[in-house]
Amino acid sequence: MFSLALALTVLDQASKAAARQWLQSGQPVPVLGDDFFRLTLVENPGIAFGLRFAHPTFLLIVGLLASLLLFFYLVTLCRKDSPLRFPVALLLTGAFGNSIDRIVFGRVTDFLDFDFPDFIMERWPVFNVADSCVTIGMTLLIVLSLFFIHSPSREISEPAAQN
Repeated sequence: MFSLALALTVLDQASKAAARQWLQSGQPVPVLGDDFFRLTLVENPGIAFGLRFAHPTFLLIVGLLASLLLFFYLVTLCRKDSPLRFPVALLLTGAFGNSIDRIVFGRVTDFLDFDFPDFIMERWPVFNVADSCVTIGMTLLIVLSLFFIHSPSREISEPAAQN
């Protein structure tokens, strides 16, 4: 799991470096269709969706603290061979990858720009590989917790039978 987290962190940082080198801020480059998937460089000083509710230093401290806690939690999960280790590894990747950006640049580099027609908002906010890891990790964590993990010992059991 640590190799996976490291590999995804390297992918996150390499893709952000490429975006900073080859893209101009706010200038979308179409990839799939004219508008569905674009590469658009955005430097985000806030959190998800560009929200700014706290000072960047606070966000950095929270990100680093989360990374540290997730690292030690992942060690515990790996020792127990827990099914939660994969989603926690993804969460660790996301927290650490975006913390690296905050340390080096003072903001997070986003560049993946999708439009989902007739969705909740005009256009989905621009994001990155680390953000994707957090989203997938949280989704898996919720699904595992709700449908597969039923006992305090955190063992996986069969999904509840449908009547």
